[in-house]
Amino acid sequence: MCLVMRGWAAPTFTPVQLRDLVYYAKLRAPICFNPVASRTVLPLQELRARLGMESKTPDQIAEAVQAAYAKGELPKMEMVAFAYMFSADHDLGPQVGHWLPHMMVYTPYYENSMLGGNQPGALPIVGDDAGTPFAVTVIPVDHNLAVKSQGK
Repeated sequence: MCLVMRGWAAPTFTPVQLRDLVYYAKLRAPICFNPVASRTVLPLQELRARLGMESKTPDQIAEAVQAAYAKGELPKMEMVAFAYMFSADHDLGPQVGHWLPHMMVYTPYYENSMLGGNQPGALPIVGDDAGTPFAVTVIPVDHNLAVKSQGK
């Protein structure tokens, strides 16, 4: 399953500085999910998108996501799921921009310290929503794997 996520897909838990991206109009995050992520992450992203379109704040989105997860309205993230972002045309916000192509591993409840406390760059980091059921480990890959759009 592939789609282009918008700002409301930005982390609403951590890191705090990325929460402002929820309404960053230029954010474009082409992503492809494996079957497990399609079943577990996609409903989460659909909920975030709906709440974003309802003009909810990042705090309100985070609270609604937590409530939906606690009530069983979102599938439990009980196993690792995968996605990748290899587009050379993405815009991940003013702090990140066109970042490296990367794999995303949905690692429920992971903290960056579990991977050695790595800094963003060439090593894997728990980059988004650390410590939550929605934690994302980001693994940069060779920049030569970035795919440029073939638009006319």
